[in-house]
Amino acid sequence: MRYHARVPAIPDDETAAILRMLDDGEEPGEGQLERVLQRPSCPGEVVERLAAGARVPTSTRVLQLAARHPRCPQQFAWNVLPRLGWHDLVEVARDPRTGPAVRRQSERKLLERVASLTLGERTALARIAPRAVMAPLLAGGDPRCVAALLDNPQFTETEALRLLASNPDPACALVLLRHPVWGRRPEVAGAAVRAGAVPLGVALGLLPTLPITQLQALAASRTVPAALRDAACALAEERRRGERADHRRRGERPEGT
Repeated sequence: MRYHARVPAIPDDETAAILRMLDDGEEPGEGQLERVLQRPSCPGEVVERLAAGARVPTSTRVLQLAARHPRCPQQFAWNVLPRLGWHDLVEVARDPRTGPAVRRQSERKLLERVASLTLGERTALARIAPRAVMAPLLAGGDPRCVAALLDNPQFTETEALRLLASNPDPACALVLLRHPVWGRRPEVAGAAVRAGAVPLGVALGLLPTLPITQLQALAASRTVPAALRDAACALAEERRRGERADHRRRGERPEGT
């Protein structure tokens, strides 16, 4: 088998012109830089020479694109990220081309910003936030912010359970339980009941959606209200009687007999 050395990509005319300008200490136009940096074929030399220059570009779009490049020098990224807005930081964190260290740093910067964002900004962030930035949105989210978070493609059942464990606001729990996807998960409904995150009437209404194992656990619990415990016990016994009747109709021996 013959192996061939990797042939370096030949820069296009615009990229080559920018490289010459950077080598000569000149400042390329921001529009030029944006066009070149957003191309998947943009060579790392553009970012490296930009980082080595005496002046940092003022355009946040240029800085964001430079930080997202896989060959962006870390020190340059460390200087650039504090200059970016929260939405630019999200773009850096979500881009699969971004270097791992730069991605983590952008997530840390985002976490630092969450407390200072307005409700509208937190709600907008919730729709697109990386998983690493969801914790403060889960714990302190307004119901509108939580509703936006539930439709985030990065949101999983793990975050749904974390929401119930970290957010004491019943309104936020109800938003979760009314969601067409997460509200139908038995583990989510069971966690809401166990945590006392919803009013008793809502919790009683959730019991029929739970599997018998969760009903038995609630019936044996001493941390839930007696009315809920009794209802879980009665429903679990009703399920067991139904299972025994099914076994008898099929001529089978019920389990445990």
